[in-house]
Amino acid sequence: MYRQQVRARLLIPCTLLLVYLYSFPYFDQLKSANELPRIFLTTEIIDRGTFRIDARYRELGSTFDVSTTPDGHRYSNKAPGLSFLALPSYLVLKGWHAVVGGEPSIRELTWMFRVTAVTVPAVLFLPFFLTLARRFAPGCEPAQRTALVAYALGSMAMPYAILLFSHQVAAAFAGASFACAVTLVREHVARRNRWAVAVGALAGASVLVDYQSALAGLAIGVYLLLRSRRRWVDAAWAAAGALPSAILLMIYHAACFGSPLKTGYSYAADAAHTEGVLGIIGPNREAMFNATLAPDNGLITLTPWVLLAVVGGYYALRDREARERIGAEAITCAAIALVYVLFVGSLVPEFGRAGWSVGPRYIAVAMPFFGWLAAAGFAAIDRNEIARGASQALVWVGVIVFVTAAATFPHWPTPNFTNPIHEVALRLIANGNAPHSLGTAVGLPGIAAMLPLLLGVAAVAGWWMAGRDRRRWIVTVIAALVAAGIIAGYGAFPRTGGAAATRGWEFIQDIWQP
Repeated sequence: MYRQQVRARLLIPCTLLLVYLYSFPYFDQLKSANELPRIFLTTEIIDRGTFRIDARYRELGSTFDVSTTPDGHRYSNKAPGLSFLALPSYLVLKGWHAVVGGEPSIRELTWMFRVTAVTVPAVLFLPFFLTLARRFAPGCEPAQRTALVAYALGSMAMPYAILLFSHQVAAAFAGASFACAVTLVREHVARRNRWAVAVGALAGASVLVDYQSALAGLAIGVYLLLRSRRRWVDAAWAAAGALPSAILLMIYHAACFGSPLKTGYSYAADAAHTEGVLGIIGPNREAMFNATLAPDNGLITLTPWVLLAVVGGYYALRDREARERIGAEAITCAAIALVYVLFVGSLVPEFGRAGWSVGPRYIAVAMPFFGWLAAAGFAAIDRNEIARGASQALVWVGVIVFVTAAATFPHWPTPNFTNPIHEVALRLIANGNAPHSLGTAVGLPGIAAMLPLLLGVAAVAGWWMAGRDRRRWIVTVIAALVAAGIIAGYGAFPRTGGAAATRGWEFIQDIWQP
């Protein structure tokens, strides 16, 4: 029995690890502006003992993510946490090349750092997510699993779990911090001080990886302070847990930018950082539309299942038993979700779009919290087949959008394409373009290399949402077909057309690998 339980607990993260690792969308000539500065920071720390990336500056493509200080030195303008997480894997890679000869290539570094610093933490978070989903949807395993599918495969978690971007790692750390805080508040646990330290350490690590996750960390701290039985003691231990990350971050800032409280954004190349307060100009219609409804970037358009978070929040607060069980947690999740939408909707519109990206990636840290609220929503409507089918159709839409994006070109050049679902992701599939993957590694050509991933995701998502119940399977399959129709309908959204779209497509084809 114990072995069966262990296998069951390992099955989900192992399955998703395989899904995340199947495709390796890497393109030498792209020279990812978000990834290369992080890679070079890691290599320069080991190779030259410096945070400067001066020696490798000429190897960059775009320099928008590089800060140049008044003394002429160049630094990554991002929070340094991902680069720090990649240090052990770089030492391993250097040791390997010391034996076989040569130097690690950018491709090797990118794959190694993506896997160890991003994909593994993203997968390790999934048991935390599912455990808390059980609290939001007690006794309704299909709702719990549907929330997992929605989050892990049908949201920005999918593409950003396979790229050297900070968002998914920050989401994993912040989400795990909240899961530990809920355990501390709701359970009679031994060694409470250790749990409190874990809450702070995970929240601090999240900020070390992505500055914007401080918003989630603050909300988690307020939750712990207001709800814990030993509020001041637990808050003090949580602060102690966060202290090492805070000290490390201040040391880094002082060494690079001259002050513990000054970040690389003070010297960023993008002028949007200088408008308002670090690009925050207040709620504005264009930024809010881009963040929520824009066909190429909107959260609701690309991830429509987040509407179930509203349903879940309503039911969590309407029912007395639910309020006692998850009322404070639902309020915290809703606050975090709303704060991130408001934050992105208050940025300079250009800044809020975050350049080439799949979805409003500055909201990605909030996705676990949307997912937990949605779990309550899925449970509330589970007995109504029509409502359940409609909710699953919204999940399938997210799965189709983000899996096809991640499996093809997860750097949507949205300035060039106003309908990237059809103009980029689905067009690449129809064109037979397949990036590096396990399929291409064994010699499968074009679309054949992608079929194992696409069919595997469809089978896994269907199985987790429907289980063994034949009637549920019928509803789930119908929901998938409805979702396919919705995605086809997205083709009616305006397309870029003209020279911009032609240049964008030619660029993708020019850099395509393999």
